Amino acid sequence: MSAQQQPGLTAGQVERITGGQPLGPVPDGQRKFRLALPGDADGGSLVVAWERAALGEAAGRGAGLVVATVELLGAEPAVPAVAVADARRAFALLSRELVPDRRPPPGVAPSADVHTSARLGADVRVGPAAAIGADCVIGDACSIGAGAVIGAGTSIGAGSVIHPGAYVYPGVQLGRRVILHSGSVIGADGFGFVASPDGPLKIEHLGTVTLADDVEVGAGTTIDRGTLGATAVGARTKIDNLVQVGHNVTIGTDCLIAGQSAIGGSTVLGSRVTLAGNAAIADHVVIEDDAVIGALSGVNRRVPAGEFWFGIPAEPRRDWVRRRYLQGRLGEIWDYVKGQRSK
Repeated sequence: MSAQQQPGLTAGQVERITGGQPLGPVPDGQRKFRLALPGDADGGSLVVAWERAALGEAAGRGAGLVVATVELLGAEPAVPAVAVADARRAFALLSRELVPDRRPPPGVAPSADVHTSARLGADVRVGPAAAIGADCVIGDACSIGAGAVIGAGTSIGAGSVIHPGAYVYPGVQLGRRVILHSGSVIGADGFGFVASPDGPLKIEHLGTVTLADDVEVGAGTTIDRGTLGATAVGARTKIDNLVQVGHNVTIGTDCLIAGQSAIGGSTVLGSRVTLAGNAAIADHVVIEDDAVIGALSGVNRRVPAGEFWFGIPAEPRRDWVRRRYLQGRLGEIWDYVKGQRSK
């Protein structure tokens, strides 16, 4: 949705949503402002700024309303403003008020295939060509997008949104307010094979996947089902696009997993773990609570709680930085050694 299509918010609504306080010139109380980037600002724009340069650009372009911290705004800003404690949090709260409704129309589309044994709660929306298998339980106010497939025996908690083209294999359990973006696949078989004289022998995956409340899974992400138990993702964990989660992985609460990361089978991530983009985690590894794995890193051993690891193979960031520093001085060190040997 472009800024011109947004419904907009009044200054009073912005104050209520963010818990902020008005500063500077008083805007028209009835005028609605559209959320915009600093470089696109005009008199009808609402700009959230968490950097001084962004605030200056918004003010210079005559933004109608600015949201920022008191430290950035000062006591008397030149433009109408709302002072908040945390601008990034304010942006998230405001964006939630302005998000367009992407759900299918109310009810079940005529082209949808819903098994007669499936149980749908109140106010469930099912889009065109979606399929819901036998014995599924779909909670109140869920949305199943066009072409999405919900396998037999799956349960989905209230308020969840399954976007078009997502695929949920049979027997998966999704909590409340789970979001699955298009192209995500939840519950496919993991990569389990045994060498045999006739080639790789497949290990059948008899387990499941459980996603706790408020988990969000990005487009094109795959989460494999457990071999016997469950591949489990904890509450409020957010998984980006194009992430691979192997079988029997356990992920704790409030984790952030960035795009193109891959997590090997039976690995355990604690709570509040962050994986930056393209991180690769070997199988049977433990990453403890509050650890951070840097972008493009490869982890093949236990990461202690709260540490920041980086590199291939990954190591504590302080060790990686020291090693890189010393590598940069190898020429100088070699010249020194040669000079000592020639004496």
